[in-house]
Amino acid sequence: MSNTTANLLSGLIGAIIGAIVGGGLSLLGSLVVNRRERRAAVRHQLYMLAADIVPRMDEIPRARLDERRDETAKQLDTMARLGAIAGRDERRLTAEAFQQWLKARNANARQDLPAVTTHLVKASEALDDLLGFLQKKLD
Repeated sequence: MSNTTANLLSGLIGAIIGAIVGGGLSLLGSLVVNRRERRAAVRHQLYMLAADIVPRMDEIPRARLDERRDETAKQLDTMARLGAIAGRDERRLTAEAFQQWLKARNANARQDLPAVTTHLVKASEALDDLLGFLQKKLD
């Protein structure tokens, strides 16, 4: 093989390897950006849902014995699911708000009004913390 042929082949092999590596890095970069954008979209949706639920924390949850769930319970469940997708801190705060609200509902079924108030205050505080955290993440 002559030097010219060897030079052409080595240049061609280098170009192919460069294209493969460049394409792989481009794909990896787009995956990272896509993941960040999805998380930002989920955080925005979570923020809007939490802001909608905050005023309802002043209402005493009704005790339910059947499987039907009221709107607040459904929204808190959706919020907990979105929190699990959004990240570790979001998951913790949404789970805390949901658990405290469920405890308030159970305390209402027992007619323990001081416990209802305590749990609703804790749920409201968890939602306020969540909103503050999401505000920082979304800015």
